[in-house]
Amino acid sequence: MKKDATSTHLSIERELTGDLARAGAVAGNWHTGSPIYLSIKTTGSDQFSQVIEIAILDTDQSVLFHSQIKPSIEIDADVERSQGINASALQDRPSWPQVLDRIIPLMRQRNVIMFNALYQTRVLKQSCLAYNLSLDWLDGLAVNCSMYLAANAYGTNNRYGTISIEYAMKKAGIAGYSERSSTVAGCYAQAKMLHLMALYTEQLRLQVAFKMSA
Repeated sequence: MKKDATSTHLSIERELTGDLARAGAVAGNWHTGSPIYLSIKTTGSDQFSQVIEIAILDTDQSVLFHSQIKPSIEIDADVERSQGINASALQDRPSWPQVLDRIIPLMRQRNVIMFNALYQTRVLKQSCLAYNLSLDWLDGLAVNCSMYLAANAYGTNNRYGTISIEYAMKKAGIAGYSERSSTVAGCYAQAKMLHLMALYTEQLRLQVAFKMSA
């Protein structure tokens, strides 16, 4: 019996050094810093792409900001098909300069979690450049990338060594997310994924502590 208990203890300790547990430790540390979650949809993926929808959620997953945005350029046909947003639907929406002043204060002195942060910050920058707006706020942004953490936890599903958000949600056991989901749903999905990662690691740690005290 003692041998079995020792074997179980060692097995749990090995799990704690695994990819998912290490990612869960990072996710837990992010959460202790009271982060906010940000998600965007864009006109495309080139160097002129702009934001057409943005959501920002607080640590407790309350919605701090959500809006569709009218871009100053056309939306790629592939984006219209995959995301279900077309130019006519955005005609009465505010432009990027009209929402930016409301967004910036929400992100100051906060850790911002994004999925594919390099791409999303690039499009945020491009949206500002399209209207000759200052980039100072963006240069000082503290960002954590949930995509790379998910790739570390679950592995990659493409030749770039990254992971799609749909695949990450599938691996995390989170149902119902797709490209057509709103940016609010994208933020919720990130928060749920990170919570599950952190919970997995915390439960392993509790099991180790219990075994050691037994």
